[in-house]
Amino acid sequence: MAVGLNRASSYAVKKETTPGTYLPPASGADFVPLRPGNSTSYEPEVLESDELLNDIGAAKSSIGKEGTSGSHSAYLKHSGVEGVEPELGIMYESVMGSKKINTTEYDTVASSTATLVKVDTGEGATFVQGQALLVKNGSGYEIRNIASISGDDLSLNFALTNVPGTGVNLGKAITYLPVATGHPVFSTTKYIGGGFAIVAAAGNTTTEVSITADANGFGEVEFSFSGTNYYFNPITITASSKFLDITDDSGTFAVSIAEKIYKTPMEIASAVEAALLAAASVEVYTVVFSSTTGKFTIASSTSSALSILWNTGTNAANNIGAKMGFLVAANDTGALTYASDNEQSYAAPYTPAYDASENIIIKGAQLFVGSQTDNLSLCAQTVSLTIAKEVVDVDCINEETGVLEKVPTSRSAEMQVTAVLKKHDVALLDALLQNSAVTAMLNVGPKSGGNWVPGKCANFFMQKATVSGYNPGGDSFATVEFTLKGYVTTSEKDIYINFV
Repeated sequence: MAVGLNRASSYAVKKETTPGTYLPPASGADFVPLRPGNSTSYEPEVLESDELLNDIGAAKSSIGKEGTSGSHSAYLKHSGVEGVEPELGIMYESVMGSKKINTTEYDTVASSTATLVKVDTGEGATFVQGQALLVKNGSGYEIRNIASISGDDLSLNFALTNVPGTGVNLGKAITYLPVATGHPVFSTTKYIGGGFAIVAAAGNTTTEVSITADANGFGEVEFSFSGTNYYFNPITITASSKFLDITDDSGTFAVSIAEKIYKTPMEIASAVEAALLAAASVEVYTVVFSSTTGKFTIASSTSSALSILWNTGTNAANNIGAKMGFLVAANDTGALTYASDNEQSYAAPYTPAYDASENIIIKGAQLFVGSQTDNLSLCAQTVSLTIAKEVVDVDCINEETGVLEKVPTSRSAEMQVTAVLKKHDVALLDALLQNSAVTAMLNVGPKSGGNWVPGKCANFFMQKATVSGYNPGGDSFATVEFTLKGYVTTSEKDIYINFV
């Protein structure tokens, strides 16, 4: 095929164990659906030389610090199973810094109120501030967040409509918690055109998450990320695939190349050629990769005989042949030039297995803004929430790319809302004029029989925010646009993300 069809592409995201060390997908569960707008770009710094070479033209430039940037568009949705993290969880975790997955469901005990949920002795320690509770009351399921915890008493951000009795289940939330340090990083792998090419990046950290909730449309999320390492059709060499056994006019010898992930096939060719030229043999070798055929060629221009001992060499069990496309069941003999038997394959190694969950449609949702007593949902047309994280490069002379990792230096959270303007309502304008704190909560997801469906809903909680803009307007009817900016205190955070 002359072109790669993007609709046949697949995309995997994998949490890294060592920052900056690329991890390909390990199963179909590491894949996530693609939408238009997905991209990964190589963005090196170009070092310009100011040498004067007896001409007005520029001297050759060089590549300095390397890096990547990327974006991924998705629909907002849970995993479909209560207590199971959504498939894009690592991207949410990377921007927030931490997570808590609740696989056990607890229930209420006696004396809960509309603003205080009580759990059994010792169970309070299993909850965290900011966690969403799916209060499964018989009179109607409600979603609220934990504003604070005192022993086994869970204080809520907004009052419940119905006071829960004893034995009311509280759901199993996946909570992404804001922290200052320790943000995890991830690898991305895109199999373009179902086997046309592979683009991969490592050391990625989410720098921005933008959630859009427009009435009657799909909830959407846009991730932006930046990383430290870029790969195009990478090849991984390990201890079991690094050797090459050769017989030439100088005798029989073995060479090996470094164990690492080679960023392109050409880098492999250069490494094997350098190893052969540095070997005990006095013969001259060339190793090339063809961008036309996708095959490697190993050749000697000086030896009168050349054999590659894929099958009988000392290191036959750990040779590089299969990685380069050679069939290793038999030695290659009788020539001075050998080309790979097979071209390089860029197909995904696993069949993607996506979450069995439908996109969230923004209707029947809730937006609360105010204080604990303000439990009436605003009539919003649009809600957009942006969480941004500034990062800096940790430059390091030891690193091949010049960058050890990217570390966060600041976080911001902002919510923009267009809502129907209510008569007499000046509470948000007053909060702006007084620079007073407000709390905001957005609940979205499907309902069945009037109840939120467990395992399919999302919750966003701004614990502390100020109103930074207030603009009445509208065409056919009166609306108001306002902006909330999250902030932190010594005991409260700006933003939490939950799936319940």
